[in-house]
Amino acid sequence: MKRILFVALVGLMTIATAMAAIDNTPVSMTITLKNDQVVTYSATNMDSVRFVGGRYGDTGAIGMKIYLKGSTQSVDYLYSQVQSVTYDSQPVVSGNVFTRVTSTSQLVAGKRYILVYEETPAVMGAISSTGTSCGLSITGADNFAYTDGIVQLTQSTAVKVLTLGGTSGAWTLSMDGALLNHTGNNNTLTIGDQNSTWTISLGESGNAIITNVHESSYIIQYNKTSGQERFSCYKGSQQPIHLYVEDGSAASTVAAPTFSPAGGTYTSAQNVTISTTTAGATIYYTTDGSTPSSNSAVYSAPIAVSSYTVVKAIAVKDGVSSSVATATYIISAGGNNNVNANWNIAGSGIPTSKGDPSFTNRSTDDYAWRLEYPHINTASGNQRVVKATSAYGITYSLEWDNNKIANRWTCYTMCSKNNAINVDRKNDFKADDAVTVSPCKTYAQSSTYSRGHLCPSGDRLASREQNSQTFYMTNMQPQYQNHNGGVWATLEGYVRNKWQPTNTTDTLYVVKAATIENVTLGNTSSTGIITTTTDDDDHTLVVPKYFYMAFLYYTKSTNSYKAFALWTEHLNGGNPSADTVISNRISIDELERRTGIDFFCNLPDDIEAAVEASATYWDHSSN
Repeated sequence: MKRILFVALVGLMTIATAMAAIDNTPVSMTITLKNDQVVTYSATNMDSVRFVGGRYGDTGAIGMKIYLKGSTQSVDYLYSQVQSVTYDSQPVVSGNVFTRVTSTSQLVAGKRYILVYEETPAVMGAISSTGTSCGLSITGADNFAYTDGIVQLTQSTAVKVLTLGGTSGAWTLSMDGALLNHTGNNNTLTIGDQNSTWTISLGESGNAIITNVHESSYIIQYNKTSGQERFSCYKGSQQPIHLYVEDGSAASTVAAPTFSPAGGTYTSAQNVTISTTTAGATIYYTTDGSTPSSNSAVYSAPIAVSSYTVVKAIAVKDGVSSSVATATYIISAGGNNNVNANWNIAGSGIPTSKGDPSFTNRSTDDYAWRLEYPHINTASGNQRVVKATSAYGITYSLEWDNNKIANRWTCYTMCSKNNAINVDRKNDFKADDAVTVSPCKTYAQSSTYSRGHLCPSGDRLASREQNSQTFYMTNMQPQYQNHNGGVWATLEGYVRNKWQPTNTTDTLYVVKAATIENVTLGNTSSTGIITTTTDDDDHTLVVPKYFYMAFLYYTKSTNSYKAFALWTEHLNGGNPSADTVISNRISIDELERRTGIDFFCNLPDDIEAAVEASATYWDHSSN
């Protein structure tokens, strides 16, 4: 799957220790890693760069994401792996042609756009760094040539080109290595990670309505008052703008079909309608899983679906075809086979462990069908453990590696019942007899490493039994206390406090883990382990180099999902803030690429592909 995480254009770069104005895009970059590997990117394969926290050498800088030409996939480098970085550069654009956006189907993550006020005309230039933060307008033939519906940038242009990222309803616009944002309850347009998502629609006259998601009364408009010419966020009374896309002819774009109802699990047969926003397009479809073409059936009436069916469709106009749209329908008389319908399956038959290596994710499995489960590793020596109570259902599940004496992952759900608060923290750390080899309850180097929960005690306070189960050592990883009691605890508290299940947003699926094997960052494989330590029984235990959390959020009222992941390096000091980790959240696709683990694998494939491709986290503002 494609990873769409941070997309940006970066300008003129030299080796520096502080951020500076960026007006050009790098055309070559040489990175020397600490293992002495040298990686070079040239103009033929390098599109843009996004700096996370700053450039190499900056205080608080974390790393960078390099986007490759013709792809929305990034190659990621943590600065902790980097020995040096050098750059060459040239002007960002030369003769590029942009066409007015006339359909929302022309909004495609990874493509480049400019903001235009057509009456003058004016195009957005630099972002002001002092006074009223805004996108300053530029005019004149030195920067661009304008005809109706077409803008051609010149060799010496100062126009700021934006790269679209995210997804519909939560778009991002990036420039100069940072995201375009609105700073709050005032007329601003600047750069930063907060309030940096937007909805984009078209008005009756074709003007672009770019609305800030977090401050929905503010949209990007143009102030044409003499001496104040600028693009900024306003509640109203300013001039509408147009959005232009690079090489984006409206005639060559056909919107992919959409399905109603959306693919998913239903208790009865469904009549599926297919539509496209491209007027005059013909829709072709298949119901056998094959790829549709102009020789496939023509859609003319709702399709009756009464059993498991994969519907695929394309829209074709004037010989131009859309991308293929897919929806999978599962018709189950027993209801939705997921935690939202059947989360409380605890009882006398709940085992504490199943160590059979052949125990895999099958529909007949008592537990592995659950949506919070990653794909189970069937390697020899691995065991799956389920902790549960008769009153509150499954506390959590985990996979244990007896060879490494380490947790591979812990997964659990958060909903109103199992998150009830009835008791205090029990604090009774103990070995776990459910696995073949468990750490004892104390580490020999207890002054160095604390026992870091994966399923937190604070999320399991419904009963003494439930809370006590979180203190099994199989639910722990050795952690520096600066990390465990710092950014990790803050992130856990953030999730606990911000996630408030309701009748319509009822379940959060969580996977928490640390790296016990090699990881892939960018195109580089590196160790996922810092060192080893021991417990008081002289077991050798691995100390992970990275910790992460994966979330899948379900909204029952719309039968829809969102997902994202958080990633932190395990440091004994100088950990980033929780806000920084959240703002640098990654997609599940990216987490899978780094860890090699398939998360939320029990979702229908089309839903999994959609929700795992972007780092869309829950909107907790209404909870």
